[in-house]
Amino acid sequence: MPRRTLIILVAFICILFSSLTAQTKFSGYFSFEYLKSQSDGSYPRGTFDNLHGGLAASGIVAGSLTFMTEARVASHEDFSLAQAYVSFQGSALINLKLGLFEIPFGRFNWSARPYENPTILRPLPFHFFPYRWNDLGICLQGNYSIFYYSAYMINGLSADDSGYLQSVLEDVNKDKALGGRLGLRFGEGLELGGSIYNGKYDPDGTKDVQFNGLDFLLVNPEWEVRGEYVRAVYDHPYLNQKIDFDGYYLTVSMLFKTFRLYFSYQRSDLPESVINDEQAPPLNITLDTMVKKTRMAAGLKWDLVNNFYAKFEYDWNKEKANNTEGEVKIKDNSLSIQIGFVF
Repeated sequence: MPRRTLIILVAFICILFSSLTAQTKFSGYFSFEYLKSQSDGSYPRGTFDNLHGGLAASGIVAGSLTFMTEARVASHEDFSLAQAYVSFQGSALINLKLGLFEIPFGRFNWSARPYENPTILRPLPFHFFPYRWNDLGICLQGNYSIFYYSAYMINGLSADDSGYLQSVLEDVNKDKALGGRLGLRFGEGLELGGSIYNGKYDPDGTKDVQFNGLDFLLVNPEWEVRGEYVRAVYDHPYLNQKIDFDGYYLTVSMLFKTFRLYFSYQRSDLPESVINDEQAPPLNITLDTMVKKTRMAAGLKWDLVNNFYAKFEYDWNKEKANNTEGEVKIKDNSLSIQIGFVF
């Protein structure tokens, strides 16, 4: 069955379920930002941008069979369906999803909504694949004792005419991509995880792209520490060799009732020296060199009344070229303010 037909069918089933069951729950979010950079940055005059919104419906169909559907809207993007799947919960060890879902790679990708992300700008390594990467397929999840796992088979990423990785409705080859995550959770405060993904990105199914990741989360009533490392390895379409890039981030937060103070350090290979971090495209498989970028971010999140929140963040950015010419001298430090609510 073509991917477009199947996704429409799954979405129709989810909408039908939401109209038939009295156990449907609705939720959503909305946010927008003010951004101001230095003279050589993306927003030298300051602007309101990066509107994000979403509406989700979930519920019980019968017994252990449930459904989930989520629509998403964002600046500079078309209205899209982020998730639409049915799920069967056989036990704590077995939870089977079928349909369109966010890929459980690492931690950020499936918890990247603005109110879920501690910082305003997405971490730098998450430009390697499409933002809030989703795909159509089957996913098996569960936990046993301290072990948490996800294993999935999906259509997989492809490359557009310009070489940028994308997740589209049509499956461009007969290869099905495989991936998964294995986590260890110790009590309620510490979790360690490792993720993998492997698939073909070209129509002939001969060029490979892989992602490997490590993530951790440490939480107590006063502190939260989270971090991830991501490495991309792929067959270059023209050079007959494998290319690899990597990046990581670390975010430390102090919690004071309705306030969260945070500091983040990030380092990643990126395709340009100056990028609009929220609108930058994912990895381009035609590249063999990139710019190394580091970012230090300091900010504050304030939880206001009735699920409203505000974030204030300042980012220090530094770029260094991957060549013998040395450091790229560009001023693109920035101030960000985000206002949002959830329901």
